[in-house]
Amino acid sequence: MIDLSLFSRARLDAALEALLATQDSALHAYTPAPGLPALRSVLSEKLSDAGYPVAPEGIYITCGAQAGRSILARALLDPGDEVLFLTPPAEGILPAVRAAGAAVTELLTDRTRLLVLSGASVPDGAAETLRVAEGRACLLADCVTPGSEAAALALTTDACVLNGDFGPALSGECIGFLAVGSRFPAADRLTAAIAGAGRAMGYVNPPSLMQRAVLALLT
Repeated sequence: MIDLSLFSRARLDAALEALLATQDSALHAYTPAPGLPALRSVLSEKLSDAGYPVAPEGIYITCGAQAGRSILARALLDPGDEVLFLTPPAEGILPAVRAAGAAVTELLTDRTRLLVLSGASVPDGAAETLRVAEGRACLLADCVTPGSEAAALALTTDACVLNGDFGPALSGECIGFLAVGSRFPAADRLTAAIAGAGRAMGYVNPPSLMQRAVLALLT
């Protein structure tokens, strides 16, 4: 999906030094709430090339993967909804689900609104569960490993949202993304809900400097 080998510490430091040398005041200003348009456009191209067609408008730059989990849970889930984890959940997603008023279930039910897939592997029965859930639940591909079985399954699922970050070199910099694919039913509505949830939860935008550094590494 995204070539994380680009984000070595040395390359990141070089990008930051080059940006700071410009002394551009925009490096420390607010960006649009969904993120820099140029960064969203590049991510759209990268993800679309990887087999996940997504418009720039379907991408929301987040303050890290955890912010993505919290924003999506608030945007998608209502009290009484249920969430099914297909793999062991990433740290931090359970509080996000519970804060939205949803419950965790071990079986697919009529109240299941979100299925979550993390990591690299795909457990037995996951593809069938997604097929049965089609039309009433969506899949969150939560930091799935690029090139893995989990990524391949996510890329073939229409009702899928990607939540990602940019690897270990940026793990403390709190920058990531949510991507609502163009094939997602009512993609425009979910994208708008994500933007509204982000603002309601107090996420203004990730630092402009880090957004521009990521953009420099991707281009």
